[in-house]
Amino acid sequence: MNNKLYAIDTSLLEDEEVFRSHYARMSLERRKKIDAFRFDKDKRLSLGAGILLQRGLSDFGVLSYGLEYNQNGKPFLKDREDLFFNISHSGKVAVCVFSKKNVGVDIEEQTEFSETLTKRIYCREEIDLIEKQDVSADRLYTKLWTIKESLMKYLGTGLTLDPRKITVDMNEPISAFTKEYDCSPLRFTCFESEGYALCVCSEYDNFSDEIMWFTV
Repeated sequence: MNNKLYAIDTSLLEDEEVFRSHYARMSLERRKKIDAFRFDKDKRLSLGAGILLQRGLSDFGVLSYGLEYNQNGKPFLKDREDLFFNISHSGKVAVCVFSKKNVGVDIEEQTEFSETLTKRIYCREEIDLIEKQDVSADRLYTKLWTIKESLMKYLGTGLTLDPRKITVDMNEPISAFTKEYDCSPLRFTCFESEGYALCVCSEYDNFSDEIMWFTV
């Protein structure tokens, strides 16, 4: 068991009793994250991420843990070099991945991309290529963003790495290139369903064939 991919529809947490029950099981650090959000939607996403983190660690036999962060805020398990995780959420869905090797994940709810936004995160060649396709441009822009974001999260750079400097070949197998880092060992496993796009960046040719959905 090298890799696992978990997801939760946080609308399940709209029930106040269910929310409180799971909140009570969270670590103090996770509770602080949840409490810091102003809107209930964001609180549920943060709690959902915490639920998946606990579930995944338990499945890997980790019952107690500490977290540490790199300079850009990417979390790692303290004193563990044999297990990695990454979290993302968008819309009403939170996801969490676990791997024996470094990993990055991003999920995005499909949205409308304005011309201003596309120019800020995509290079001219990518925009021209997508606009020529017969399928929804917003669908392709969303998928492309998850690929770039999962790479930035794998690298632990966040947006300190300009996404326009990442060139993506969306033909299978998907690949990416940037002058700042060697991306040749990296692979991208993508999922699309019900208005969402999800991508995992890892060193595995196929990270996972399935998403394990958590039900409360």
